[in-house]
Amino acid sequence: MGKANELQHLKILVTGGGTGGHLFPAIALMEELKCRSKDKITFDFLFIGTERGLESSVLSNLDYPFRSIWIRGFQRGFTGRDILINLLFPVRLIVSLIQSFILIKRFKPNLAIGTGGYTSGPPLRIAAMLKIPIFLHEQNVFPGKTTRMLSKHAKRVYSSFEDTREYIKDIICYGTPLRRSLSTVSREQGIRFFELRENLTTVFIFGGSQGSRAINNYWRTHLNDFIAKSKCQFIWQTGQHDYENIKCLFAENPNVYITPFIHEMGIAYSAADIIISRAGALTLAELCLYGKPSILIPLPSAAGNHQEINARIMEKEEASIVVLQKNSESELLEISLQTLIENKSKLAEMSKNAKRLARLDSAKLIVDDILNIMV
Repeated sequence: MGKANELQHLKILVTGGGTGGHLFPAIALMEELKCRSKDKITFDFLFIGTERGLESSVLSNLDYPFRSIWIRGFQRGFTGRDILINLLFPVRLIVSLIQSFILIKRFKPNLAIGTGGYTSGPPLRIAAMLKIPIFLHEQNVFPGKTTRMLSKHAKRVYSSFEDTREYIKDIICYGTPLRRSLSTVSREQGIRFFELRENLTTVFIFGGSQGSRAINNYWRTHLNDFIAKSKCQFIWQTGQHDYENIKCLFAENPNVYITPFIHEMGIAYSAADIIISRAGALTLAELCLYGKPSILIPLPSAAGNHQEINARIMEKEEASIVVLQKNSESELLEISLQTLIENKSKLAEMSKNAKRLARLDSAKLIVDDILNIMV
């Protein structure tokens, strides 16, 4: 790109989405880059995603240009609908490659940043073909297909976990970039925000940005009985699909706050004493940032079983308890939760261990490295 004093402007293609685990690290990197404008560098961004992904709704509230392509992830089910979607995949891929080519030729980016997911595949392939420098971030221990396929074309591959080196040798482990917009308030302020009581242990349940049918079904059946015998209350992010039904079931229970989606995740983390969640890499990074003890229920259908691999690292560091979904219908989940509620010293130790794993400077380190190469 030339010397620093010659560089006035960088046009950056950003891609990655479908779920919050891929989208929010991308947003964190864009936020960090925007803060570097004071370094005599200005930036233009173009985010390429899909209309079906979380990015289409989240980015509409942020000041980042967004364009969509037609790609859709490969379905692992065997219903007629899943089979039809998969049969269309080659056509979707070809169309998405053409769409990406047109968007990239118009935008003329100086570099491309990809944070994984099926969304990022076509734009990054075209960027590689056009000799545009590519920078990848892999959130999970076991790298996704896009990262594995494109790592050899990338200037850098950044990772959240050192263990990723087992699969891709030349990585730089800087952790998971977290949004600057994640807020921290006192526990008391968080509790008041969710209209709950300060004297009860607060459990925050969520199954990722879209919710989890399996986790929802379990607590739909067991929550009232558990509250009756335990001194606790719940914040429960259900996802949009299950929200109306669950809201009706627990509308009269003052110890449960139910919502389809939480925009202010920092407030929810601040209010919670214990987290029950899936084990996506972004979630784990946020648990460490806020120092929250957790019970992790890895998504069993995750590609390469990456969520369980992620969760076992937290378990090894004694920051989390892992309950596999196949065991969640046993009493193991409730026993694990009850044990934590009753053992304050255990909670304090898990919180300490989680905080020890936090990487607060991830976005800064990645952006420093990208600019060092490009400027």
